[in-house]
Amino acid sequence: MNLNCTWRDMMREAAGRLAEAGIEHPLRDVRLLMAHAMGVEPVEVILRETDAVDPATLTEFEQAVARRLNGEPVSRIRGRREFYGRTFLVTPAVLDPRPETELLVSEGVKRLPRGGRVLDLGTGSGCILLSVLAERDDVTGVGLDLSPDALGVARRNAERLAVQDRATLVEGSWDYRFGGAFDLAVSNPPYLAEREFAGLDREVREHDPRLALVSGKDGLEAYRAILAAMPGWLKPGGAIGFEFGSTQGEAVSQLMAGAGLTGVEMLQDLAGHTRAAFGRRPL
Repeated sequence: MNLNCTWRDMMREAAGRLAEAGIEHPLRDVRLLMAHAMGVEPVEVILRETDAVDPATLTEFEQAVARRLNGEPVSRIRGRREFYGRTFLVTPAVLDPRPETELLVSEGVKRLPRGGRVLDLGTGSGCILLSVLAERDDVTGVGLDLSPDALGVARRNAERLAVQDRATLVEGSWDYRFGGAFDLAVSNPPYLAEREFAGLDREVREHDPRLALVSGKDGLEAYRAILAAMPGWLKPGGAIGFEFGSTQGEAVSQLMAGAGLTGVEMLQDLAGHTRAAFGRRPL
């Protein structure tokens, strides 16, 4: 390739390299990386495909492609991820938001009363809490995280979405003593067993924070801790929702029932896997 080529030529060649390396969706990844290099939105790349190549942008693009070939996720290279129709900043301090986590937002919003208060346990980038607040301008919320660096990312995202006045972000562990009670609690806690970490896909193992992935020997410690603390902050009649691993549905539902929650409902993601559950604290 040379500077007489167009960006379309460059993207086609780069996609071939990604495909040869076994990377899924190479054309999609290349388009996102090209948008990153150009400093435009992905939809605008199509308008630039036939433009002549400029050296500065080419250098930026090739560096991004090299990082992708080295196993770094596109969202990490770009420093942002689309989630529930909005863009969130991501850094090495936070879990990369996944599409299945959007279940907690869509189902949580349904269960949140007018003027309600929502709690997000293990907020990370803030994608769950801030999406709920962006969807519902009548509610307020609190995001809890053990990592001060993660909370810094969440604060930036709150400002970008203009919901910072309704979001309180606090540093603490699962047994944090909150002031006041909540109508809804949601959490995508760490849910991998310690033995599972080494077998994770490289993109997850090397780029997502271990703190956000692993939860004790059986992957259920976070659920036990949250449910034990729940009576201190969830209102009677309030709802709580969890995300969990694709094989953990039965175990998590049993923990929820054992904690006294009623009407536990299991929910499937778009791939048909049971990935979330909601229940209510009895009145």
